[in-house]
Amino acid sequence: MTSVQKTINFPAKKRFLTRFQAKHEGKENNQTVNDQKNNSPSKENAIKRSSSEAILNENSCSPPKTPKNESKESSTSIPLKEDENLSQAIRVLHSGQPQKLYQRRDKIDNISEIILKALEIRESTTIYISGPPGTGKTACVNHVISQSSISNNYKIVYVNCTGLKSANAAFKRIASELKIKVVGSEKKILDAIENHLKTTQKMIMLILDEMDQLESKKQTLLYTIFEWPLMYKSNLVLLGIANALDLTDRILPRLEAKLDILPILINFPPYSREEICEILTDRLKEGGVDDVLKGGALQLLASKVAAVSGDLRKALDIGRRVLEITQSKSESSKQVSLQDVLLVVNNVYGTSSTLNGCTNSENAESFPLHQKMLICTMILIKKNSKCKEITVGRLHDVYKKVCAKKNMTAIEISEFLGLSELVESRGAIKIQGKTRNRLSKVLLMWDEAEIENALQDKQLLATILDDVSCLK
Repeated sequence: MTSVQKTINFPAKKRFLTRFQAKHEGKENNQTVNDQKNNSPSKENAIKRSSSEAILNENSCSPPKTPKNESKESSTSIPLKEDENLSQAIRVLHSGQPQKLYQRRDKIDNISEIILKALEIRESTTIYISGPPGTGKTACVNHVISQSSISNNYKIVYVNCTGLKSANAAFKRIASELKIKVVGSEKKILDAIENHLKTTQKMIMLILDEMDQLESKKQTLLYTIFEWPLMYKSNLVLLGIANALDLTDRILPRLEAKLDILPILINFPPYSREEICEILTDRLKEGGVDDVLKGGALQLLASKVAAVSGDLRKALDIGRRVLEITQSKSESSKQVSLQDVLLVVNNVYGTSSTLNGCTNSENAESFPLHQKMLICTMILIKKNSKCKEITVGRLHDVYKKVCAKKNMTAIEISEFLGLSELVESRGAIKIQGKTRNRLSKVLLMWDEAEIENALQDKQLLATILDDVSCLK
């Protein structure tokens, strides 16, 4: 029994484990070093193999170890990915200067062509750009003047007219932007500006944003500015930007007597539902998150904005707010819902009947009150007039009488043109021609049954149609 016990290798195994640990910890004792020197290479290799086998056997007997955070990470990876996509979508729906200007290529080309032609023949000219807010007017102008063929050959001066309450303030600001050093009376500053425009060698482009802010009782300031390009040897391209569609017709009738200085008119219509959908989709696609806002939610957002204003900036703002609400949800799967869109739209535009229409059909959505009045007036004229052609001017004249009968304040012709274009974007009417003014012809595109369904107000339509005295 004693001899058998002597052949057992427990002590050797224990000694090997001690050496193995000591080797890795750098704490070998002298006895261990001596044992290593006495061992042959074959024995040393055998020890290493035994060590590896021991480690493998230990691992094979133990269950696989799972990192503490692995299960947590797998359970939250989907929401984390959705949060990242929502954050990216919010970033791409910014309303700053866009890299691409969708649906406005024709306007950019038109403005560029006029400016380059004026440069080529060195002839002064005036461009008046109009349109409702958020239709891309200033953004397109900024895109045009960023072209090297224009920026390198023009001295570009930009003035935002907001806050310029007097002619003196306006002239001082323009002189400052032109780098004209002058002090003194309003007349002295004006003379210095006009002299600079006639003597400068490089063509000047003066951009007056929010130009309608320069209105005054006698319109002296606007008349003076519009006459600058007509001065002898003037080297000026005047580019005015404003919301009013007919500023030159309504405020500056004297310009019509001087055909040489009539501005070139370029109008930016409101964005339609289809255009808003396309713009938002393209922006999201560029950011790789086009699946975040799509389908019914996107269509609803675009329809509501197009019906009220056609303002792209407003559409982008609403889109960002909807995504922020979705991101704040505690659900595991965060999806944009129709309720989210309606909540934000109602907060932006109010909860009146203007926005409480059916979401399943664009024609079934309720119109704002003045749009209803316009459509009812159109039907009134259509049913009681032998003349098939209806002009915007005629429509506005009758509309004012209809509003007076209802004790409502009618909007002026400049705003009425914008209102007509909003109704046109809904498909109810069509305004013929590229230039929109009082003489533009208007066509009714819906029949009476469709209009009754869309207006959701048969009583209003009936009372207006019964009163033919408004046609006189």
